[in-house]
Amino acid sequence: MFRTSAGFLGPDRPLDGPLRWLFAPKASDLGFALRTTCAAFLALTLALWMEMDSPQWAAMTTWIVAQNSRGQSLSKAKWRLIGTCIGACAGVALLCALPQEPWVLFPILALWSGGCCAFATFLRNFRSYALVLVAFTTTIIVLSGANQPDNIFMIALSRATYITLGIVCESFLAALFAPRLETVAHEHIRSHLLDALHGACIGVSDLLRGQADGLLRSRALLSSIPSMADQTEFSEIEMGPYSHAGDHARAGLAAISAFLARGIALNVHMLATSPLPAGFQPQLDGILTLLANLADKLAKAPSIETALQARDVLRTHITLSKQHGMDILGQFQILQKKHPGPTPASHALLESRILQAAMVKLLVELDRVLAHIVAAEADTPKDHFRFDRHPEKDVTLAFNNGLRAAAALCFGGLLWEVTAWPEGSTLAMFVAVTSTRFSSFENPVMAASGFLRGAVWAAVVSFFLVFWIIPDQANIETLLESLFLPMLVGGLALRAPGAVAATAAAYNNFLPFMVGPANHHRLDEINWLNTTPAVVLGIGLGVLVFQLVLPFNPANERWRLRRKMVSDLQRLATGSLIPSSAQWIARSGERLAQIIRHMETTPDRLTEAYLTGAIGSMMTGLLILRLHNVLFHNLLPAPQKNALKNLLQTIGNMQGYTLAPAQAAQQALAILLQATSQMTNLSAQIDLGRAIGALEVMQAEFETNAIFMDTTRRFKPV
Repeated sequence: MFRTSAGFLGPDRPLDGPLRWLFAPKASDLGFALRTTCAAFLALTLALWMEMDSPQWAAMTTWIVAQNSRGQSLSKAKWRLIGTCIGACAGVALLCALPQEPWVLFPILALWSGGCCAFATFLRNFRSYALVLVAFTTTIIVLSGANQPDNIFMIALSRATYITLGIVCESFLAALFAPRLETVAHEHIRSHLLDALHGACIGVSDLLRGQADGLLRSRALLSSIPSMADQTEFSEIEMGPYSHAGDHARAGLAAISAFLARGIALNVHMLATSPLPAGFQPQLDGILTLLANLADKLAKAPSIETALQARDVLRTHITLSKQHGMDILGQFQILQKKHPGPTPASHALLESRILQAAMVKLLVELDRVLAHIVAAEADTPKDHFRFDRHPEKDVTLAFNNGLRAAAALCFGGLLWEVTAWPEGSTLAMFVAVTSTRFSSFENPVMAASGFLRGAVWAAVVSFFLVFWIIPDQANIETLLESLFLPMLVGGLALRAPGAVAATAAAYNNFLPFMVGPANHHRLDEINWLNTTPAVVLGIGLGVLVFQLVLPFNPANERWRLRRKMVSDLQRLATGSLIPSSAQWIARSGERLAQIIRHMETTPDRLTEAYLTGAIGSMMTGLLILRLHNVLFHNLLPAPQKNALKNLLQTIGNMQGYTLAPAQAAQQALAILLQATSQMTNLSAQIDLGRAIGALEVMQAEFETNAIFMDTTRRFKPV
């Protein structure tokens, strides 16, 4: 007996295999597949009714812009339309400027496409896709009009028209079946923020208890926050242009990153101070109780009321922690007058003050998280808050991406010119489409391989349609009946997990193209045998170019990433790079995410060592920023300032395997500790404590990560 609601195929056998998405799909997945199939049919029918020369492109476009959420579909449709229009104009301009000049046209086209793909690396979400689309739309129009340059304007206009038609049809049906967009989007933002806060509370609680799971949980959440922030953009689109909930959501996620980083920092300070001062343990227990209660309430009944209640309790803890820190400072000054020299008691008070300062920073970040969660829920018209993310621009990766795309396009054009194959333009076109579409991916071979698998599946299915089923048909109704089941299966596969979805995306795109529906003729067997192999071969050659031109290698990419991390630490030390703490934490989170993306299915010892080194680099960078802040205040005496400057200079000049930064931190720590008993200025005493806390951690980090920071050789953890 077949029961989709329970997911059973028979009375006792659960359907949990790899084909569950096909035989027992979720209702939402089935609805998506049906809706998008109907949108593709509507676009195809209208294109045939309007006598368009390539009606299959309208159906293809509906599948291309159809995404898991309405916000994603709207964003992709918008940027696809923009990219198509710009690419169409560029294609007309290039072919008009260089008609019948293939040996000049292809290199210029390659430079244009490579430049678009390079700059696409600097953008996020579908803005990056728009630039990629400019590249391959230009290429498609140029190659389509190469043999008929007098008709280039109509070719460009036709492409823009049927792509617009596909976008309109998909948007129309999606709008009909996507009610309450704003409410659902608000719910998504709220649930994502509260879920992230729940995970952060558990991770920081484990860190403060000294449990190993705390670092693993915090590290995983830190690496996932960049993608969560990217997804917030789509919910923001669904809520409309006047909502600022998305800005508060991104700011809240950034504050969660800072909260996790402060938790890791406090954990490191606690390890350096062990055993903990007696007066600190009760406060720590109170914070642990607060975090445990908040995590428990978020798990059982996540709501804004929970955040508001937690914020009231949290303010009391912040006030008490600040007051306790001032009390410790007062006790230190009293002891300083009684016993001018360094004593065990004065050192214990100093360590207590360092821990108190780290605790206050942790609580302030948690309060900032709660404030943004509450503001995202309120979303009042008078709220004009903006939060812009400025991700790091990887110039090396951009150059590699642009070079791959340019090389692939030149290769496709050369193959067409040398062989004079009648379908050579189709082959060159899909070499260009593959190389530009996936050039901005970190691992283009993996992404393009799914594209190739989808094209092969589309070729197999279209073979049966073209050779056996469609020849007996004579009207649009029977054509749609023939295409219904293959497209519906593709739509279900598009919502399947893992590599199946990547394969399905290409399958859905290429199936209409390979079937080739038209008004006054059908795709006969000879044309299919000429066209379809050219498409598949073009995609295969595009994948081959990715394997030959600057091929992706996880080990090389990790090494490059490690060099960037160490280089950034040196630039921080010399002052040529001075981001805010939030920006540095966000950049570190991106790098953690990259390391995780480059690892195998399960993390190995090397990956774990890389992640540990990346966390150490993040902490060291935050502490370098703290030392710069202390030096900016200019309150410390000259010997102490010179010691800190010497440490920063040592970090800026470190090369290969060296313990010089750790030794410089140890020397600076000794000089600053000597000054604590003579320092009478209250502000200078606070800065001195901040610097000493930073030096204690930096000494340990540079000793632990000396091998990781040696970028002259491969990293082999001991």
